[in-house]
Amino acid sequence: MKIWYSVLMVSVLFLSSSCQKWLELKPENQQVTDDYWANKEEAEAVLGAAYVGLQKAVPDILNFGEARGNTLSLAGLVDVDLVRLKGFSILPSNKLVKWSNFYQIINYANMVIKYAPDVVERDPSFNQAVMQSYLSEAYFLRALSYFYIVRTFGDAPLILEPYMNDHEAYEIAKSSKAQLLLQIEHDLTTALTNSKEIWPTVWETKGRATKWAIHAALADVYLWMEEYDKAIISCNAVLESGRVGLIQGRVNTTNNWFTIFSEGNTNEGIFEIQFDNSKAQNNKLMDLFGASYNWIISNYALTLFAQDAEDLRGQGASYANDLKIWKYLGAEAGTGIARSFSDQNWIVYRMADIYLMKAEALIMKGESFYPAAIELITAVRSRAGVSRPLDAGNTELQLLHALLEERGKEFVAEGKRWFDLLRIAQRNDYRYKDYFIEQVLAGNAGASAPVIRAQLMDENAHYLPIHIDELRYNRLLVQNPYYEHLN
Repeated sequence: MKIWYSVLMVSVLFLSSSCQKWLELKPENQQVTDDYWANKEEAEAVLGAAYVGLQKAVPDILNFGEARGNTLSLAGLVDVDLVRLKGFSILPSNKLVKWSNFYQIINYANMVIKYAPDVVERDPSFNQAVMQSYLSEAYFLRALSYFYIVRTFGDAPLILEPYMNDHEAYEIAKSSKAQLLLQIEHDLTTALTNSKEIWPTVWETKGRATKWAIHAALADVYLWMEEYDKAIISCNAVLESGRVGLIQGRVNTTNNWFTIFSEGNTNEGIFEIQFDNSKAQNNKLMDLFGASYNWIISNYALTLFAQDAEDLRGQGASYANDLKIWKYLGAEAGTGIARSFSDQNWIVYRMADIYLMKAEALIMKGESFYPAAIELITAVRSRAGVSRPLDAGNTELQLLHALLEERGKEFVAEGKRWFDLLRIAQRNDYRYKDYFIEQVLAGNAGASAPVIRAQLMDENAHYLPIHIDELRYNRLLVQNPYYEHLN
């Protein structure tokens, strides 16, 4: 079966006037073809399927964003391919180096972008404003998927047309990282035009594309593009929106920060991949971090939390006594009370990210902006109950290190750490490669460290290989350079 361009089967989703989640599936085994697009409900179904695709992609987001970082360690019942991913012993046959889930989302988004405008003429109930809103969501979902791909694989095929027929050849060469980032920026700025500020329900406002989710993604993209003024503009749009905010860390004696994960869809959330056990929408996070667990907090992350015993994100919140990641397992902070179901949302962006992304952009703008950056980092620390003044140093790298330490504590196990390290490393033609390698090795100590160090000197090794199945089905693909002689 072709990995990312097979014919897709749509499960029809439907949106009622009640608070029913439109991600509630009602399988119809309906093949998406050119003559499928007859009414609003069919366009809505394909858009909803793209969101369902994000649910399926959560394990990929976790592995791509955390496995090679330094805040998680392997433990429990661990698959050999995960061991090899964590240890930088990666072959193109590794089952975890597949981009298929993201290209499936892209294909659904491409279908909506191409065919939804035609539905307006066929269905009087599908007006132009609603259609444009759907397009905004599709552009956002396509951009977000490509953003995960480019940060993980580097060069990759740029596909802007839907694949509709499994019997047709569909082979396409890779585009460069720069081309992919420009397309991502284009899609996100296009999505802004008809984006919504809020949706009728809280779960939709947090789980569907909004103006604030788009700006959050744009800020992230601009940091990778080294467009710091643009990143600040997008951060400011969210900060000044009045729609989201940095929630209070402690309320009386209750760890309110923990509700970001235990309850989900808090005022801090900007974009969260939705799960709901009552709709049979569950994930694997309690398995990955609990039952047959793969991940625990790393020794390096423990040293970060040890800096401030008062940090309410530490033991009992981010992690438990047994070092398991409690933010995904627990119903309450500081207790042994576990969640009843594995239906916690996966948070892609929240307000703390905006504070720290803006701080990063300010640091990169130069010394005169350091005080403003320190103020933003301090706000996140203070929310966590940390009273010790931030010792940020006075050089660019020292401030970036202080920022990365704060991000390490705030976002442990949220799929960001490897991307954070790689983004900082690449600045100004890999100015901070040595720092990057030392940070990676902080999470990979032991006999393998010299091998990993030598490997990471090659910048091509910072990206994953293209899976061998992709090369088999797309003859125009060329393996990522570091892996071209590996099997």
